[in-house]
Amino acid sequence: MTERPSGWELLAAVELMDRLRRDGPWEREQTHESLRRYLVEETYELLDAIDSGDRDHLLEELGDILLQVLFHARIAADRSGDPFDIDDVARAFTTKISARTQGVLSGNEIDLQTQLEEWETRKAAEKARGSVLDGIATGQPALALAQKLLERLTAAGFPDDLVPDAVRSVRVVADGPSVEDTLRAAVLRFMADIRVAEAAGPGPRTPEFWRTNLPR
Repeated sequence: MTERPSGWELLAAVELMDRLRRDGPWEREQTHESLRRYLVEETYELLDAIDSGDRDHLLEELGDILLQVLFHARIAADRSGDPFDIDDVARAFTTKISARTQGVLSGNEIDLQTQLEEWETRKAAEKARGSVLDGIATGQPALALAQKLLERLTAAGFPDDLVPDAVRSVRVVADGPSVEDTLRAAVLRFMADIRVAEAAGPGPRTPEFWRTNLPR
């Protein structure tokens, strides 16, 4: 009996998703937007499985995440303009990761620090960000969004004292306003102010630049 290569079962998973999208009344109706909440739910369930340390639970939840990837790729294949499919997703993955890990893939020995530096250097070259905010996903939970923003600003040398208190801390009050909504609104306002400052003109984003151009 010939041993099947790793990844063989993925072909069956892709075929199953194709059939469900074609023949399933519910699957035919779904869009990227309608599946958003399921992706969020499945992500949290995967985190719970990781915390549990349960092998079977983790296996199941990873399968649910795989379903989301296959489903979104299959929906994208039906787009009327500029469609893509699961092969394009896999190709984009291998192209990006291969480019960022050339040191590892070269066959030469490489230490952790060198690998991390190579990753960040190549990632920065790919992104060519014009804004310190580029690439920050605003759809993530407010606390994660605030943390990501502060990490990005710290790396960019943004003055710590210019960060609003409303972004830096939250206050939980029984029967009070939603902490999620309150923090998200504060972070989005701060991000809008940062974009206003960046639009003031070119030049190095020094602490003095931010102090001069950030709306007060």
